[in-house]
Amino acid sequence: MNISSHLLSFIIGTSLAGAETTLWVTPSGNDVTGSGAKAAPVATIQRASELVRAARAAKPAEPVTVWLGEGTYPLLNGMVFGEADSGTAAAPVVWRGADRDRVRIIGARQIAPEGLKRLKDPALIARLAPEARDHVLELDLDAEGVRHAVMPPDYQRDPSNLCTLFYNGKRLPLSRWPNGTYGYTTMKSVVSSGSLKGPGAVGGVFEYRDDRPERWQAALADGGVWVRGFWRVPWVAETLRVKGIDPKAKTISLAVSPPGGIGSKYSKLVGTNRIGDGKENWFAFNLLDEIDQPGEWAVDFKRRKLYIWPPSPPKVGSLIIADNAEPLLSFSGASHIMVRDVTLGFQMGEGVSITGGEAVQLAGCQIEGIIRRGIVIRAGRNHRVQSCDISEIGLAAIDLLGGDRATLKPSGHAIINNHIWHAALNSPVPALIAGLDSSKQQLVGARIANNRIHDVTYSGVHFAGNDNVLEYNELYRLGLDGGDLGGFYTTGGWTSRGNVVRRNFIHHSETANAIYMDDGSSGLLVEDNLIYRTGSGVFIGGGHDHIVRGNVIVKNPRAFHIDDRGVARKYVADDRRLRGDLNSVPYLDSPWRERYPALVGILESAPDVPHGNVFTGNFAVNCETLVRRSGREENLGGFAFKDTVERAGTEVFADVEALDFTPSAGSGFPAMAMSRFGLQLDEFRRTLPARDMTELRRPAKGKTFDSQQDVDAYQRR
Repeated sequence: MNISSHLLSFIIGTSLAGAETTLWVTPSGNDVTGSGAKAAPVATIQRASELVRAARAAKPAEPVTVWLGEGTYPLLNGMVFGEADSGTAAAPVVWRGADRDRVRIIGARQIAPEGLKRLKDPALIARLAPEARDHVLELDLDAEGVRHAVMPPDYQRDPSNLCTLFYNGKRLPLSRWPNGTYGYTTMKSVVSSGSLKGPGAVGGVFEYRDDRPERWQAALADGGVWVRGFWRVPWVAETLRVKGIDPKAKTISLAVSPPGGIGSKYSKLVGTNRIGDGKENWFAFNLLDEIDQPGEWAVDFKRRKLYIWPPSPPKVGSLIIADNAEPLLSFSGASHIMVRDVTLGFQMGEGVSITGGEAVQLAGCQIEGIIRRGIVIRAGRNHRVQSCDISEIGLAAIDLLGGDRATLKPSGHAIINNHIWHAALNSPVPALIAGLDSSKQQLVGARIANNRIHDVTYSGVHFAGNDNVLEYNELYRLGLDGGDLGGFYTTGGWTSRGNVVRRNFIHHSETANAIYMDDGSSGLLVEDNLIYRTGSGVFIGGGHDHIVRGNVIVKNPRAFHIDDRGVARKYVADDRRLRGDLNSVPYLDSPWRERYPALVGILESAPDVPHGNVFTGNFAVNCETLVRRSGREENLGGFAFKDTVERAGTEVFADVEALDFTPSAGSGFPAMAMSRFGLQLDEFRRTLPARDMTELRRPAKGKTFDSQQDVDAYQRR
């Protein structure tokens, strides 16, 4: 790469003056004449990246700091950092915002007010709600160069591949009936479940409750109608195309079936149909006919138009459209790079992607308005996300994998002191995914600590793998749009051992199991957690070798749940999922046999019958049931309870409604350092946001679903 003379002079001058190279960027800078000096800044991150490479080549032993001045930096195709952009442990590269709230890196571009035209087509105007007819404007997507506005398939699980509008920094809602983030109607009855082995070409048919679908006949004939719902179970939402609407029979016919057909899994099977329970939630979306309030919009795939009722008359810069499917920032094989004190967002694809490399850090950043996942980490070592505020995310806020399961070599990843809320808005997925269910995609040796996670659609943290520590986190208001979930949830299988969930505060999540070991997951240490107002405190679904000790569980329907589901579900040697998980690791060889000796004889020890689970020194206060024992008593001998303390009332604490769990003198209850739970002050987080106590005192939202229902349903079959 050629280095201009003025840049070389700047680098040499900086090197002689001190031990760091400093570069400056501002939207008002100049990429042609700017050297990167404070008095001559460049204008774009792309040009600054070239200067960083030049500086690293000239002086590899010196750290580099790039200061981003106030303003907006559009990255409409994302930005990729690789080895050439990397620093070293002794000389890192730091990209730093001058003011987080005023330095914005975005994946959206402006829509000029003059691009919005008054809707004139009489046929389209007639489809609008009367209150919308004088307000809806039209945008030509081809004229704007919008790429991601194509007709969805007949079946879709993940709906996050459509361009998205933001207005004055707020994501605008795609038109929806019924209105609202969690607006739903329900199927009145199931006429036909469709293909029970779906997805299949034979779609289901159901009776609807309201006359509203009769308005969609023109849309059905013109461009299509799509509906999204929890058609079978309350933790899987799927999008389906509507094939037909019969106003006389009040039925909707679907073009295809979702996996398993439609109708609650827990309802009666009559012939080849499940009759449903009348509680299956669904909604219609992206209909011109359902734009009935300011802010709503819809895409006409046939005409390549977008229709919007603006919240207020558009001004220059007020309306932006996110149409970039690539990650906003990608770090591929990059190392020792920090991004701090900036706002990242307004982006259709992933916010940040980190693959391979070492010690990439995000610190003190605001990450918001991401339609897919906020931060994705795959492999690499010692990557860190610290003191970031992550909100308004379509899928998971953070999704990380790493480490080597064969050797149990740790990833060293750290997710520390982050504030996560309003995550998983587009689909019921966990807010933080730390390892996937797949045996080949898990996590080893990560630390997840002092995060505050709340107001999310589904589980707080899903984890799998080995030797991960999850501690001092605060989780509340979980499961706002899903059922059968956990604050901390794992279904990692027999080999998911060595993980620790300790000293966390899980509260105000009545539809969630606070700590949930599902479907044979084994070998978890659950220690010194404070649990208040959740469904079940600790829920063990047929697994082995869990240690549950020193936990304080307050005002729950159930302090503990144990079951023998492995017997009914045949968790034996030929179970494909659990045996596949076992065979995916060298459990008979070092270091596995020394670290997890209980696995060596797992197949010879009746693996379908739970064993080795010990509950000791736990406290249950004002819980309706201490232990719910689900299954045959002869199968539950592998759960041992020792030294459990029960109290009927909450007077042993100072004021549980105010979240003051200071124990009364002489109560024998442990003193808990409440200030250590959740967010902490540090170099990147200078203030702590207050909890909304008014919201906490309101009745719980979300689907009422007891996970025991799933166990019962399976045992009936």
